[in-house]
Amino acid sequence: MDILAARKKAAEKAQSRDKPEKSPVETQTGETGEALRTDEGGAVSAGPAQAPLAPEAAAPAADHPLESPETPPGDESVAAPAQEMEMLSFRLGGEEYAVMVDDVREVLKLRDLTVVPNAPDYILGVISLRGTMLPIMDLCKRFGIESGARDEKSRIVVVNPDEEEVGLMVDRVTGVFKIMPDAIKPTPENIERGAEFLRGIVRKEDKLYILLDLVKAVGV
Repeated sequence: MDILAARKKAAEKAQSRDKPEKSPVETQTGETGEALRTDEGGAVSAGPAQAPLAPEAAAPAADHPLESPETPPGDESVAAPAQEMEMLSFRLGGEEYAVMVDDVREVLKLRDLTVVPNAPDYILGVISLRGTMLPIMDLCKRFGIESGARDEKSRIVVVNPDEEEVGLMVDRVTGVFKIMPDAIKPTPENIERGAEFLRGIVRKEDKLYILLDLVKAVGV
């Protein structure tokens, strides 16, 4: 009997060794979705079931994080705002004329002229200006209009529209003003004499100015 009892006891011990040990703390899920936790003493506690952790959504990496966004087609350059144009105005006969200030070198008082033989009738002569012979042109004769008063208030406007200086005899210099480019309007078709020398008409406040095309006006 002692031998049978000893063998039975040894078999029970071997069976207990082959049985897997129970984890001291186990987690099960109940019907409600709560986690049922069993501790070493067998007590069960309920808690919110932990959802499986989803892998973090990878943010799309910018190919060039430090570069500025591409410029949409057509927006590569922004047109610069139009700049004001500065004009010098003067009187010829009974009309007000104007030229670009950028084309004007200086304004001189009248002085004695040296007549040039066989020159066109609108070339009054030449003067010496800093060692250079400067031709003086009468715009009234050039345009075929009557000149106004020629006195101590008359002036010679020195211009260089085509890299060659010419002095323009004018009745009066009346001032300087500024306009926007869109203020220049086409020359009226009813202007017949001298229209080929004009660039357009400019209105400034309540005055009209005839804008000269200097390249054509001083060309021979």
